[in-house]
Amino acid sequence: MTEGKRCSVVDAIGDQRAKRDHEAASPPNIVVLQADQLAADALGAYGNQVVSAPHIDQLAQSGAVFDRAYCNSPLCAPSRASMMTGLLPSQNGCYDNGADFPSSVPTFAHHLRALGYHTALVGRMHFIGPDQHHGFEERLTTDVYPADLDMVPDWNLDSSQRLPWYHEADSVFAAGACKATVQQDFDDEVGFLALRHLNDRARVDRALGRRNPFLMVASFIHPHDPYEPPPEHWDRYDNVEIDGPTHPDPPTADSDPHTHRLRAMSGFDARQPNAAQILRARRAYYAAVAYIDDHVGRIRARLHELGMAENTVVILTSDHGDMRGEKGLWYKMSPYEQSARVPLIVVGPEDRVPRGRFATPVSLLDLAPTLVKLAGGDDPGPSLLDIARREGAGTSAADRDIVIEYLAEGTVAPHVTVVRGQYKFVRCPGDPDQLFDLDTDPDELVNVAGHPEHTRRVALLRKDLDDRYDFAALEEQVRVSQRRRQLVSRALATGSVRHWDFDPAPEQRYVRGDFWSSLERGRIPDLGS
Repeated sequence: MTEGKRCSVVDAIGDQRAKRDHEAASPPNIVVLQADQLAADALGAYGNQVVSAPHIDQLAQSGAVFDRAYCNSPLCAPSRASMMTGLLPSQNGCYDNGADFPSSVPTFAHHLRALGYHTALVGRMHFIGPDQHHGFEERLTTDVYPADLDMVPDWNLDSSQRLPWYHEADSVFAAGACKATVQQDFDDEVGFLALRHLNDRARVDRALGRRNPFLMVASFIHPHDPYEPPPEHWDRYDNVEIDGPTHPDPPTADSDPHTHRLRAMSGFDARQPNAAQILRARRAYYAAVAYIDDHVGRIRARLHELGMAENTVVILTSDHGDMRGEKGLWYKMSPYEQSARVPLIVVGPEDRVPRGRFATPVSLLDLAPTLVKLAGGDDPGPSLLDIARREGAGTSAADRDIVIEYLAEGTVAPHVTVVRGQYKFVRCPGDPDQLFDLDTDPDELVNVAGHPEHTRRVALLRKDLDDRYDFAALEEQVRVSQRRRQLVSRALATGSVRHWDFDPAPEQRYVRGDFWSSLERGRIPDLGS
């Protein structure tokens, strides 16, 4: 080899090493994969022995798994708004599925976009109102549910008066495989466009000659009810023994009025599924989880195919869980573990993401500061990864409070839960206090709020919540918001109607303008061939 050739090879190796060093030092790409109504305990990664979700299991084996992660409101829109803003529903004003939050409230999409990230939403985020981006530079799909003020609760209604959009018991009685549904169509579109968006980010990197960091949130509707998975996924549970609810009977009405309000709201007080119907609905739910797992696998495979995996942090979570027949409840809206606890798994380069399982209580409020810090920004909030590192070093903040608010249909007063260490305390004016010791009573069967040995603890938790909340003022705040939105909704439904649903613009992504340049821009060479 001549000296000139030797130098050129050395230079090339040096250039490659410098590029790798630059890639490692620069902010990572971030992909957030969000399911809807996916309970943590419905995954093998969290101990479920029935469900088949190998791609999510693989994520858990190679990243940080938060065993005690909670949503901050067990309902779609308020949970997602809290996750994106780092603020509770009482703080951002998104109380229920018919509430918007102001466009001026920063979200993690705003923060990352300001830090130079390309930010894209593929799928649902249940934004209500005219702002259907909330900081995302690009949105590739509309939402599966309407963006108008169609689902405003009314705390003045008698419990016997049902609004037309309430959850229905029919989802349990009619559960089973379907060749096509609105929700399948939506998620298939989300999956396809997520893969294509990753291709587009690779095209941008190729055109720039460097990596331009991006945030992609791919948000699916399954395994949300109706429980109607594709036949392929339903068939995966042939000859599989489906587990029934561990405790299918509801608590007494005087001990837990909230559970009975939820049952009445969905019609489960009038008719109850039998054992076979319960197992069929749970099988359909598990099949929908397998369907989501396939999407997760395809997105991860595409990251590897495009050479992006090494510089991408992947986060998997959900907006809330699903009761699946436990305590006579289905769907969400309850502070019980099956409804309020969510999967939260973070996978990425080892120098950024610690490996292992972590027991420190966390919530979706922690996601926004985590993303900002991953992107190189400053945020005073706790990062999930810092929490994991502290626990790994033996300095876990096990007693940090996790707050869960419920301010929507099925209650007539603010319903607030605090998780502190092994205890969960539930307070709702007009209802009896509830205290559960999750260490000795993980199924939340025994309310120990009235036990003498817990008198001091209950008094302290009650005082702490009363210091944090003016419950009467919050109730009035919610009621005023409901009346205001009901008026706006009636007015906007009168005369010329203009819906707020996001309408994706047609894309000019194929051959336009210069023929050969268009073809070249679309190429992503296979470097392995």
